[in-house]
Amino acid sequence: MVIESKLMKSVVFIGRGLAEYIDMFSLDPMELEGSRILDCAAGVSSFRSEMDEMGFSVTAVDPLYSRTPDEIKKLACESFRSHTMNHRDFLRDFRVDGIPVEDYRRMVFRRFLDDYKRNPSEYIAGELPFLPFDDGEFDLVVSANFLFLYEDLLDYSFHVESVREMLRIGKEVRIFPVYNIHRRKRSLHLKPLMDEFNDYDIEVRKVKYHEEAGCNEMLIIK
Repeated sequence: MVIESKLMKSVVFIGRGLAEYIDMFSLDPMELEGSRILDCAAGVSSFRSEMDEMGFSVTAVDPLYSRTPDEIKKLACESFRSHTMNHRDFLRDFRVDGIPVEDYRRMVFRRFLDDYKRNPSEYIAGELPFLPFDDGEFDLVVSANFLFLYEDLLDYSFHVESVREMLRIGKEVRIFPVYNIHRRKRSLHLKPLMDEFNDYDIEVRKVKYHEEAGCNEMLIIK
């Protein structure tokens, strides 16, 4: 598995909440009514839980979900400590929904973990580029902080196969961000990938969210 082999030491298991998803993906909950939504490579985010409370149908998929709640808690806590230590200056004044970001991240993780225990059938163990879903099963697939971000570890063919797989199961795909985490520039994979899928309706759109300076664009394919 990709996560287990190549990325486990590199991926940051920091969860994002509904407020951040709305900004990352330019989501309008009113327009999503009745939609079937997949959060792909969802990690420890609380998006599924918060949307479920509002009456929306959201499934989360991630290889992480083959683990027990205690195993996930241990892994996420270690990742959180490391991330906080390495970004202390940046995070000091950063707030989400008016809440200091470190407190917000803890709240998001608690919501995720509670929901993971209560609704295990909504958290599917699966990994790009092969997902355990039927063709056209979802209206919208969102994928945050995975593709493009780790382009140094995930080659171009992986990105193409992953996008093709998400398009197989979803009518529309939104990916955030389109930046390489180390170079702080658009991923080298972005332009050729857009050319690869030029027979789709495809665009890069600016969004409100930009936790990392300049990372304020998402890719939409439908």
